Order: sequence, then C-alpha cells, then structure tokens
Amino acid sequence: MNFKKIIPFSALSLSLIGFGFATDALASNHGDTSWGNEYRIWSPNDHTPARKKDNRTAYYNKTTSGSTYINIWAALYDGRDVSGGRTYRSYPGGQATFLYNLAVERYGSGVSVRIDSRRFANAHARGVWSPDSVR
Repeated sequence: MNFKKIIPFSALSLSLIGFGFATDALASNHGDTSWGNEYRIWSPNDHTPARKKDNRTAYYNKTTSGSTYINIWAALYDGRDVSGGRTYRSYPGGQATFLYNLAVERYGSGVSVRIDSRRFANAHARGVWSPDSVR
C-alpha cells in the first residue's frame, strides 16, 4: 500500500464531508426582524412581515411589548398554515417562543414564511422574529 497517497486522499474526503455539514449549519436566516400588530374585536388577525426560510429549524418569536397576550402559529407568506396544528400564547416581555413548522419539509428551502396571530380584543403587540433559529 502506498500510504503517501491514502493519507492526503483521506484528509480531503473528511474535509469535504465536514464542509457539507458546515454549509447546512450556515444556511440559516436567523437575524431578528421587528414586527408590530394591531387587533380589533371585529378584525382579530394580523401577521409579521414575510421572510425566506432556509432550514428545518423552528421559527423564533419574542413579543417585547403589548397590551395582552396573542395567539401565534407558523404560516407561509400567503397565510397557509404550516404549524402542524400547533398554536402558542405569546406574552409581552415573556419568554422567546420557538414555533414548530413544516415549511421547508413541505415546500423546500427558500420558501417565504410569516407568523400569523390572533387576538379577539382591542389590543396591540410588538416584537421580533426570525424564520430560522439557531436552536
């Protein structure tokens, strides 16, 4: 066996495998985008601005201020539900919420998504979100 040829080939193979994993980890859109929503008893629905989703991680949401909690779920840019039936209560100043979603699994990487929300009250909420999380 010629070890001088095997060792460089093995190192190159491992490097390429590692690069493949690194590109998956780097392909994310997890910077925060601000949102501000208004709710009325006769018009209870609102949503965040749409953004591209790159990977299969959870959406990230943090409601920073508002007059009451809101119900939120994962959706596509046009409001089609990709939440798998899961909704969350998001409270002003509360914990960050990681939203389960099937956007990339069903529609592929690069699909445009948003967070839909609802509150049957005269209320408002503000916060930040991202389509991909580092979680």
